[in-house]
Amino acid sequence: MPDILNYTLAQVRGFAAATAREDAARDARLLSLIAIGARGDSRHLDQTLDRLQNHAHLGSHR
Repeated sequence: MPDILNYTLAQVRGFAAATAREDAARDARLLSLIAIGARGDSRHLDQTLDRLQNHAHLGSHR
């Protein structure tokens, strides 16, 4: 936490913008995965759910 106290306002804004871009890209990938799964039958929906759960599990370890 003390490191952030030494950041300039521009650095904080840059970090916040990068975080927002990363979140938007992740959300777009997940939405795409959901849309692909929704076009299929129930088996594809199950596969999509498994992928989302795996993604959530792996994401919590980053």
